[in-house]
Amino acid sequence: MTAAQDGRIITFYSYKGGTGRTMALANAAWILAANGKRVLAVDWDLEAPGLDRFFRPFLDPHALAATSGVIDIINDYAWAATTGGRGPGPWHKEFAHVEQHAVSLTPERLGLRFPDGGSLDFLSAGRQDRSYSATVSSFEWDNFYERLGGGLFLDALREDMQASYDYVLIDSRTGLSDSADICTIQMPDVLVDCFTLSDQSLDGAAAVALSVEDGYRKRKIRVLPVPMRIDEGEKEKVDAGRALARLKFDGLPKGPDGEPLGADELSAYWGAVEIPYRPYYAYEETLATVGDESGIANSLLSAFERLTSVISDGEVTALPPVPDAVRLRCLDAFTRRRPLTTAAEVVVQYAAENQMWADWAESLLRRAGCHVTLHDISAGPAERADPATRTVLLLSSAFRKSRHADAVWRSAVGGDPGTARGAVIPLRVDEVRLPESYLEHNPVDLHRLDENECVGALLGAVELPAKPVENAPAGPRFPGSTPGIWNAPQRNSTFTGRGVILERVREQLRSGMSVVLPQPQALFGLGGVGKTQVALEYVHRFMADYDLVWWISAEDSGNVAASLAELAGRIGAPGGEDINIASQEAVHMLGRGTPTKRWILIFDNADSPEQLTRYFPAGGGGHILVTSRNQAWAQEGASLPVDVFQREESVEHLTRRALGLSVQDAEKVAVAVGDLPLAVEQAAAWLAETATPIDDYLQQLNEQTTDVLALNQPTDYPKPVAATWNISIARLRERSPASVRLLQLCAFLAPEPISSHLLYSKEMIEELKQVDPTLQERLLLGRVIREIGRFALAKVDQVSNSIQVHRLVQAVIRAQLTEEEQRHARHVVHTVLSGARPDADEPIDDPETWPRFATIWPHLNASDARNCTEADTRRLLIDRVRYLWKRGDFPGAQELAERLLAHWRPLLGEDDVQYLYLRCQLANVLRSQGRYIEAREIDTELLERQRRVLGTSHPHTYVTMSSLASDLAALGAYASAVELAREAHDGFSQIFHESHRRTLSAANNLALALRMVGRYSEARSRDQDTYDRRMEVLGPEHPYTLASAGRLGRDLRETGRYTDSVALLSRAYDAHKRILGKEFPGTLSCAKSLAVSLRRAGRFEDARRLTSATRGQYQAQYDSHTPDSLACDLNMAADLYAADEREQAREVAQAALAEYMLVPGEAHPYTQAALNNLGIYHWGCGDTEESLRVFEQALPRMSEILGEEHPHTLFTRANYANVLADLGRDEEAWELERHACDTLREVLGPQHPEYLAVLSNSAITLDTLGRTDEARVAREEALGELARQLRQLGEDNGISRFAGHHRRIYRDLEPLAV
Repeated sequence: MTAAQDGRIITFYSYKGGTGRTMALANAAWILAANGKRVLAVDWDLEAPGLDRFFRPFLDPHALAATSGVIDIINDYAWAATTGGRGPGPWHKEFAHVEQHAVSLTPERLGLRFPDGGSLDFLSAGRQDRSYSATVSSFEWDNFYERLGGGLFLDALREDMQASYDYVLIDSRTGLSDSADICTIQMPDVLVDCFTLSDQSLDGAAAVALSVEDGYRKRKIRVLPVPMRIDEGEKEKVDAGRALARLKFDGLPKGPDGEPLGADELSAYWGAVEIPYRPYYAYEETLATVGDESGIANSLLSAFERLTSVISDGEVTALPPVPDAVRLRCLDAFTRRRPLTTAAEVVVQYAAENQMWADWAESLLRRAGCHVTLHDISAGPAERADPATRTVLLLSSAFRKSRHADAVWRSAVGGDPGTARGAVIPLRVDEVRLPESYLEHNPVDLHRLDENECVGALLGAVELPAKPVENAPAGPRFPGSTPGIWNAPQRNSTFTGRGVILERVREQLRSGMSVVLPQPQALFGLGGVGKTQVALEYVHRFMADYDLVWWISAEDSGNVAASLAELAGRIGAPGGEDINIASQEAVHMLGRGTPTKRWILIFDNADSPEQLTRYFPAGGGGHILVTSRNQAWAQEGASLPVDVFQREESVEHLTRRALGLSVQDAEKVAVAVGDLPLAVEQAAAWLAETATPIDDYLQQLNEQTTDVLALNQPTDYPKPVAATWNISIARLRERSPASVRLLQLCAFLAPEPISSHLLYSKEMIEELKQVDPTLQERLLLGRVIREIGRFALAKVDQVSNSIQVHRLVQAVIRAQLTEEEQRHARHVVHTVLSGARPDADEPIDDPETWPRFATIWPHLNASDARNCTEADTRRLLIDRVRYLWKRGDFPGAQELAERLLAHWRPLLGEDDVQYLYLRCQLANVLRSQGRYIEAREIDTELLERQRRVLGTSHPHTYVTMSSLASDLAALGAYASAVELAREAHDGFSQIFHESHRRTLSAANNLALALRMVGRYSEARSRDQDTYDRRMEVLGPEHPYTLASAGRLGRDLRETGRYTDSVALLSRAYDAHKRILGKEFPGTLSCAKSLAVSLRRAGRFEDARRLTSATRGQYQAQYDSHTPDSLACDLNMAADLYAADEREQAREVAQAALAEYMLVPGEAHPYTQAALNNLGIYHWGCGDTEESLRVFEQALPRMSEILGEEHPHTLFTRANYANVLADLGRDEEAWELERHACDTLREVLGPQHPEYLAVLSNSAITLDTLGRTDEARVAREEALGELARQLRQLGEDNGISRFAGHHRRIYRDLEPLAV
């Protein structure tokens, strides 16, 4: 990254030490960076470096120690120049790149941030190792300059600094030396000459200043003398010193361009740059930017702000406000602690599951002055500590389950309850029940305490003074914190080991927090190695690190979008019911760090990176964790292979689960099952439940393995592993045949959680009763599920009330069944799934059914539903297509529909009723994507085939007929659209009743077609009836009811009831936003329509605000233009024209027209509407000839496409007449207006405001023609009727206002079908 322009190099120099020079530089650098400047602070005091101390809390000490500095840069160049490393051309410049040697400060670690791209980098004096002092003292500066071309190199270094930073602040060596000369003469643009008021400091600083000022150089250096450590306690001495300083520095400073300053300017300068002495800062290297509060005039911070203003020529004048809590936290990081004489050494022993508690305790105790050692008890007891060392034991359920727990306890307490008080400090961090021996040591309970209480309890237990939490520097989060948004599955209470990989996951995720794109951390490995369990343990173990944890089952990309859409609702992301928009908005919000930067998304069981990476937030500070069997994820970011258990982890798990099992026997079992975690868990569950002798179990395992080898098992796991499940399944068959049958059925469902709605369904119970007649009540099924859980053959989640069978267990079970048994099991699963479908004609159209359908979707592919011979099962797949369409996932709906059609064509034939119905759904999806011609082609052929195959009165025939009417309407064939829409509506009315959903949908389409042909009153009547019936049948908040409200609102506007339209559309818009979200397509459409009604009613400012907001949302939401967004552009042009911003209106209209010309084309009614509007704006801009040309082009086409009597044709005719009248062609204008008046009166009625508008225009034309009596009659009729309708038109409506002022009225158009 480079600065926008050449940066400024400023050297801070002092002849004597102790002036406060380094502190001034550090504070000025911080203030500049905090104002968005890119700053480099350079420690060029090679003999006594110390600038880094002022930045210590914000520098990584390991990075600092490993990074080279000034002397290393110079040495590298000198070595190359000496040893013949010179290359052709300006080879020395490759050594003069400063950024690679700089370390960036990270104020974020304490809650601060440099805004607007600001940064502060630090270049040290050099790598601080044993050789540093010798390197500096032995460096030959004369040889560097005279023989090695050092001056040329330093010039290159200077240029690179200027190119890379806005400001470079150099801390120079004191006194007179070669390195001081480099800093004061070779490098700077500005020299800040720091001095105290002592004679020696004054004389030395003044001599250097005059030397620099008088030196002969091409580049002038501005010298700024700065008096420092001014102590007002001795006022007379201070005043004398000030006077002497001004005398010594006579003529300095000069202005930025070298001009002398006047007396007043000099007085102002000397008064501004003084740095006062504050004893508080004499004891520690502390920045005044965190030590002082802002706004205190006589503070050290204020002085540094004034100095910064001078060195930046007034560009930066103050430090932006810092929240007091953050400032105090930073100040605390600088504060020196009093050394402790007791409790200095603490050992914290903990189970790996409680690592966050250990990290938090370590941080707190270190801040209190203790030396802390952490010890994970999975490695056994810690080495016996010195008697003075205090041992903190973090007691928890995980601690007690560890096989080393008792050994750790005995080692810590020495086996003697009388151990010296305070030597052992037990802390209980969860609800673990402790044995009596533990309770004798009075454990301190941290469970359920808040952070302040825990701080006090821990420090009190270690006998340290308590301190407030808010003053502590940033560190590990309090482990009692829980994410506000969380959906992860239940924690595995038997999780064991994996400490190394969990720590690596945490480290790699943390290292990606500051990059632009959160690096996905991928866990990949064979099935059954525990990838999901590692991810699940990670989010439970480290949940306190996050405010949002969202678990996504990623095997199906459709489920990913649905899960993120659900998250969108939780975080307030827009998008409403449109699943694609909502999911992408959730991703965008997280990418912006909203509502939190502490988030993690877990994509479990992901397949291809290509399908998933588009759902990764770009930025936002969060984490992404992926589990997959696909090693391609290794190319997408940091990745970790997850292998089988280490042997000690297998032994740990077995001995935990099967109490009494010896380590030696556990090792035998681990060897037999190949350390595969899933098999280890299976074996542990068996041994725990049956207490089978180990030798017997191993013999059974060997016998089962022989059988397994004969079966067609999965290829991605060791063959002996399946034997563990076979043994358990055989035992389960003896105990509960129904449990085995349930497992067999679950083997044909997805390896996802299976909802209780499916498990407890009537169809499932009926099947299980075939093997267990005692299952007469649904409640008894719980016993069957419990048996499966006992043998670890499925994961039973009590929270979500579901069970989940691992894919490998499913594979083993399926392999045991014959082909006929597999076929029957699939059939039963299909009946269970179809039985879960809600009852209704099209239940998927009701959002209330979507949660029930969500329990079905994951299992359609797994159960091979597309090959089912039952129509009820296949109907679920058509539901899925329709669901994706309704949720706005048009590409997903199209892909699934086309795939199913290709698969069903040879199986069912092209005349099958479901095959035909699915083709109709595909046409719907294509129409929604603007692919009207393709949709029409499908529907035309489909309608003919359905009439032949199903009959003319079949409901599906009428569905396609209504769909074809919509296609034709979208393509501008309005008359045909009305004919088909009416036939479809009449057909549904005969089959069903008037309030049936199908009939109402057909009525809706009919009203749309009527509006398109200009029959507004009929459309309003039909929409009113549909709206009333939907209110009664569906309720006021159903999406279809809201859509009817929006259409009725437009009808009211078209029939001249502007204020009624505004009222209805306002209510509908509010409901849309509340229920569906402000970005839902229907919401935007409603907003667009409301803006038009507001403009018609004379509320021009409200209309423009709403149009601007809606247009902005369209632009943000869609990458390309849509019919709705273009209609909104036309709205914007109309609002601009109404505000008398005519040129801007014309520009927007021309841009919209250009898009309409491309799609849907020049002859389409949408394009003619846009041409009409552009003609108006040309006319309004005084470009009458161009306006005439546009109307002469638009009117014939409008007449041809829509007909002579269509309102839009008549409005265009009236607009054309306005242009002719302005050109003096009044007779022609009158003929057009007369025809428009007569026809509008007949078509719209004598009270319609649009008829009255044209009548008012005709009165103006008649006056011009000298036909004053006719003009008076027309005007009186128009004004009288408009006055009577003022309430429903709006007090400030444009028609009444223009007519009252005898001005010509124009009529802009909206595209008909939008």
